[in-house]
Amino acid sequence: MKRSLRLIADIGGTNARFWLVDESGPVSTKVLQVSEFTESIALLKSAMKKLACTEVTEIRIAVAGRVKDGRAALTNSALVFDADALSKALAGEPKIILQNDLQAAALGLPFLKDEDSRPLGKNRNKPDTTQPLALITVGTGLGISGYFPGDSGNFVLATEGGHATLPATTDAELKIIQALAKRFGHVSGERVLSGSGLVVLYEVMTRANAPDPADIVDGALKGDLIKIEVLKQFCSFIGSVAGNLALTYGAWGGVFVGGGVPPRFADFLVQSPFRERFEAKGRFRSDLQDVPTRLILRGDIALLGLAEAWHPTA
Repeated sequence: MKRSLRLIADIGGTNARFWLVDESGPVSTKVLQVSEFTESIALLKSAMKKLACTEVTEIRIAVAGRVKDGRAALTNSALVFDADALSKALAGEPKIILQNDLQAAALGLPFLKDEDSRPLGKNRNKPDTTQPLALITVGTGLGISGYFPGDSGNFVLATEGGHATLPATTDAELKIIQALAKRFGHVSGERVLSGSGLVVLYEVMTRANAPDPADIVDGALKGDLIKIEVLKQFCSFIGSVAGNLALTYGAWGGVFVGGGVPPRFADFLVQSPFRERFEAKGRFRSDLQDVPTRLILRGDIALLGLAEAWHPTA
């Protein structure tokens, strides 16, 4: 009997992660750099070649962008995915399903093990997967989603919440946002809460030419006082947005912070104003004090979500 092979993929602005799976689970994995490809079909064919796979029955792709009518363009890349066109270009014309990457990642939240995340701040409560959960990811861009359990099935949101307006809660933040508005017009959360956003934040706060994000993080961790203040402000913004998300979604089961940026300074984030800003919601402070916040340590949660939610069909 021929083994049924399926491909699942998580395509972000920087990394493209692939799992080749069969009925028992992942068979092999591969990570490619998105910047090395100008066409989505070339990316898929390269991944299948490196996975030693010439044909699959179905492909599910989580993309960092809005999916509409079987098409998606990456928000932070020139790649465009068209499910029908990609299927016709591949051997066997596999069924191809596109899904928002944060929607796929939210599907993975209930399946995270204790060692896959760590508490943020003083709250040590365990996430409650019987209640709504929220997800915010900080990487090449800012992603936002929610997981809602139900008797008739679980539901996850596909949103572009990262492009909602960034809130200011202090005079210093108002000045930062005003400066950003002069430069960019609309100031979204992603404008600051992303790898490139950390550089922009440094430039606005210091009025100096910015190094790359890694230099800012490394400098802060080594005791550079200016970079410490920039990174603290970065963490404060994450906390404010995460707290807003908890209230907006009613995510009493927990709020998760993921993406490629926060794990680089996990200890710093734990000790930062993140948790205080998360809880600083006036009359709802006491409610938010009971909501656990966790930092996701694994980078393949979207693949985990797709794999766990993908039930083989007869």
